[in-house]
Amino acid sequence: MQKKGCLIVSMAFLMLSGLYGCKDDGEVDSVLFDKYTLFSETCHTDSVDGCVITRDESDRIVSMTFFHPGVDPVDKLYGCPASLDEVKHLVPLSEGNEIRLTGEGSLGTFDGQPELQQYRREEYRQYYKGVPVSSGYADFFVTPQGRRLSQVVFGPFIDIKNFDTTPRISEQQARQKLADYLGVAKDDSWPCGLCIKEFSTRENGKVVRHLRLVYQIMGPVVPDDSEVVNVWAPRYEATVDAHTGELIRIG
Repeated sequence: MQKKGCLIVSMAFLMLSGLYGCKDDGEVDSVLFDKYTLFSETCHTDSVDGCVITRDESDRIVSMTFFHPGVDPVDKLYGCPASLDEVKHLVPLSEGNEIRLTGEGSLGTFDGQPELQQYRREEYRQYYKGVPVSSGYADFFVTPQGRRLSQVVFGPFIDIKNFDTTPRISEQQARQKLADYLGVAKDDSWPCGLCIKEFSTRENGKVVRHLRLVYQIMGPVVPDDSEVVNVWAPRYEATVDAHTGELIRIG
């Protein structure tokens, strides 16, 4: 059977990000898959030595803001950290977890203050025993005093312990799950990547986190059909549990 719907697929499909992001009103929209119930989380903030720290309902840091361009005086930026290493102690991770600079990023300019002629956004990614988990980014400004960190936004990074990273099905079997669902022939050229994803549910008023080892697959091109809305790249995508073989999400 072929499932139709609104597909929003971009080149960033296999880029890992957290399952939610903070909204301006203090809420977090969880991106939950078919078997989970959609709900919103409420973030809370506090200030430590002038740094605004935002946390989710599990009290995990999801962002740190050291300097608001266009609002704070530039002298405040000169006293900000020069690298993510200086603040990683605020996001403690157990053995087996690591945060790596991906080498990806972007350059930009800022016209609000003449001292801030350029900024760079650098992407970081968490790995657990070598398996990708979530990603985040850090914004830096180039100043006369050197490079300074203005904000860090996490996935959030998840402190993982004693998690089985050995898949029990292969990439080929994961692709077959998608093919069977769509009723098409499997194609081993479909991009398929292993990662650890966190899913959340609200149970008895509390948020409960679930970790799964999954394959993320970008499948075949969606057929030309007026009932299907294609945006960016018209391809099916799927998430398959690498331990159980369960098809968690299809879109």
